[in-house]
Amino acid sequence: MIWFYIILVVLTFSLNKLTIKYGFNKINYKREISKKNVEIDEEFYITTILENNKRLPVTFLQVNERFPDSFHFKFKTNSTETPGYVVHTVDFFLMPYQRVKKTYTMLSKQRGVYMFRNVSLSLGDFIGFESIDKEIEYLQELVVLPKPLYLEDSLVPYGNYMGDVSVRRWIIDDPLMTLGIREYTGREPQKHIHWNSSIRYGKLMVKNFDFTTDNSLVFILNIESHKPFWSFIDKESIEECISLSRGILEEIEEAKIPYGFTTNSQIYGFYNGENITYPGVGSSHLEYLLEMLGRVSYSITVPLEELIENIMNRSEKYTTYVIVTPRVFKSYIEPIENFSRQVNSLILISLEEENLDCLSESIIKYVRRK
Repeated sequence: MIWFYIILVVLTFSLNKLTIKYGFNKINYKREISKKNVEIDEEFYITTILENNKRLPVTFLQVNERFPDSFHFKFKTNSTETPGYVVHTVDFFLMPYQRVKKTYTMLSKQRGVYMFRNVSLSLGDFIGFESIDKEIEYLQELVVLPKPLYLEDSLVPYGNYMGDVSVRRWIIDDPLMTLGIREYTGREPQKHIHWNSSIRYGKLMVKNFDFTTDNSLVFILNIESHKPFWSFIDKESIEECISLSRGILEEIEEAKIPYGFTTNSQIYGFYNGENITYPGVGSSHLEYLLEMLGRVSYSITVPLEELIENIMNRSEKYTTYVIVTPRVFKSYIEPIENFSRQVNSLILISLEEENLDCLSESIIKYVRRK
């Protein structure tokens, strides 16, 4: 009987040594993220995959994954909060040639670009006397898109402008081509109502217009919130401008008007040299720009004055330009006035009324709804 225990002890210690010596051999870790871009509070899935591709079992393997602290799990997990991160811990027992998958539902509460970085593995021996650690380089990226702020709910005209905040009205008053009719939404001008069709269908119908490529818009997002820009960053105002930008771009896309985009923000991982996207239309064009808005940083490449000058010096000219800015500084007045004289139409959207009265009435101005 005593020999049985001796043999058992010898086998146990031998297995311990083998586990520590070869434990990480042929152990594969993989992490899958179900989406590339997500909305705020949209559910997505993270799957942890572990494979033991050897004959020896792995009696104890602990996986520690660090996620940005703006993310949280939908259901209860073994996780702890640390400065800037949420550390998620999972324990595994792996049989020889076993593959294990665990999937978790997560949500994000803040816009931005997030990096899912390295993972730590901790392997213990058969009886818990010894453990070894290993760091795996595993870099993944997820973009959280901004929440949209829609024009009717967020903006009011500044000055003597009356009526609906309509993208179609910004671009051109009398479209060039009638494609058909559609139901009246309450936002279209009365002159576009098609009375014969309204009588036929028993409800108000309006003409459905298309716009030629001669009518196009370039959207300018300014993230400069203070002078000098490095002295203070008003993140709340910048985020509101980004959300307004999304609402405007989606409405322009719905109107099927070609639109482009530029900004003085340093776009995380998306800088194309000129930091401008030329006018286009379609779902892929919109998705590209929404991802760009998700990647907008608080770092400024140039002040708005210089950005406007760069646009004025370009050979391409478009029908309408829309500037969205946290506020209008005194130094903006002259460049914006010069810009308005050069282009067909200029719309200025400012969160604050500061200095708007210094701009000429030819510039259509909107401010944040109080």
